[in-house]
Amino acid sequence: MPQPGGFRYVRLEGLELSPRRFGGREPRVGDVLNLIGAGHVKVIENTLVSVRLIDGVHWLSAETYNRARGVLATSSYEAHEGATLTSARGAWIIVGEPAPVEPPVGAPRGERYVRVETELSRSLGLEPFIVEERFVFRGFKGEDVGVGRVRRYRYFLAAYRRDGSPLAREELERTLLWSNYIARIAGTLGGVSEFMRRELWHIERLSGRSVTQYKVVWRDVAREFIPAVETTGAIPDYTVNYVPVGDLGEACYLLAVLLAPQVNAVVRELSPWIGHVQPRFIKYFKIPRYDPRDGTHKRLAEIGRAVHGRGEATREELKEVEELVNRL
Repeated sequence: MPQPGGFRYVRLEGLELSPRRFGGREPRVGDVLNLIGAGHVKVIENTLVSVRLIDGVHWLSAETYNRARGVLATSSYEAHEGATLTSARGAWIIVGEPAPVEPPVGAPRGERYVRVETELSRSLGLEPFIVEERFVFRGFKGEDVGVGRVRRYRYFLAAYRRDGSPLAREELERTLLWSNYIARIAGTLGGVSEFMRRELWHIERLSGRSVTQYKVVWRDVAREFIPAVETTGAIPDYTVNYVPVGDLGEACYLLAVLLAPQVNAVVRELSPWIGHVQPRFIKYFKIPRYDPRDGTHKRLAEIGRAVHGRGEATREELKEVEELVNRL
C-alpha cells in the first residue's frame, strides 16, 4: 500500500468553551490560552493519514495506520447482513419456547407439532396456536453475541424449508402455519414494509447461507469486532453480520483474526463515524482463505478454538494473535 497523505489534527479537551462560560460572548484566543496554561484545557494533537481501502478513502491516525499497515488490504472473505427476523411487528418472534403437542384431529401424523404465540399474535389478542415444528427456527440477535460464542438463542417462525428456501403459496396453504396463523394476520403483514419481499411471508435476507452450520458472526452495533463461532445452523438476525465457512477449523481461524488488536484499532477509529461494524469492514483487511496445512493458520485456529470454548480471549492470546496476523 502506498504511503498515504495526511494532516495534523488538533482538538481541545477539558472545560467547556462556550458563550455560557464567558458572560454570553465567544471565548477569545487569550481566554483559551489562559485556560491551557492553568491546566483546565488540554491540547490533543494527532496526525491523521488518508488510506484508500476497497470502498474509498478513510482517515486513520498515524499511530493506528503504522500499527495496521501490514494487514490493510483486501480480504478473501465476504460478510453478509443477517435476516430481518424481528420485522413485521414481531410476526415471526416466538414468545418463550414452543410447547410440543399431540397432532390435531385431521392433521398428518408424520409431522410434529408445537403450540406457540408470537409478539404480533399477543398484541392482536390471539390465542396461542398450533403449527408444524419444522417451521420453528432458532436464531439470535446482536446482543446475544459475546466474544467467542453466541450466549443466547431465540425461537422464530418462518414459512421456509430447512435449506433456507421459502415455501410456495400452494405448499404453504396446506399447512397449519397458514390456516392457524398467517392467513389470520395477512392484513397486518400486508401493511408492513415489502422491502426485499415477493410474498407477505418472505423474510428479508433469509437464504441458504443464513442456515449454514458453521458461521463466524459479530454484533453490528459495536465499537470493534465482537466475533463468535456459531455451529448450530441458527439464523443471524439483521443486527448480526456473518461469514459462512466450511468447518469448525476455518471458523476458529477467522474468529482469531477478527480479534487481532491491530484490526480492531482500525475498526475503533472507523465505527464511530458509521455507527456499525458493517459487513464491508472485513474487506479492509488481508485475510487469506484458511489453509490447515499452513502453520500460522493452524495456530490461529487453535487460539480461536480455545476462545470459542472459554468465551473470552486472554491478553496473552491477543498478543500472539497480533504477531500471527502480521505474518498473513
